Amino acid sequence: MEQVDFPPIEHIEIRNGQARISGRQTKVKMVISRLLDGTGATVNEVMEQYNLSRAEVLACLSYYYDYQEAIEGHFVAQEQAAHETAIPLDELVSQLRKRKL
Repeated sequence: MEQVDFPPIEHIEIRNGQARISGRQTKVKMVISRLLDGTGATVNEVMEQYNLSRAEVLACLSYYYDYQEAIEGHFVAQEQAAHETAIPLDELVSQLRKRKL
């Protein structure tokens, strides 16, 4: 039997300092967030939402597990920054009411 080797397909590329699906604008962190955070979408749901192949979605998961500690640290830092800069709801409502006057 003849052995057939196929060249590897690179599904992830780094562009402008961000991991993205090769040839697309879709960021790996968007796919990862959709799969692992919030409602925990299925691979099929992510494929449909972002028009990705199963291999592209699984490549995002593979990338995540290769760099899990660093990615999780990035997500934590983003969340902390968002909480630090957030305006309390009562203060926001007060500001909005002042603008309407």
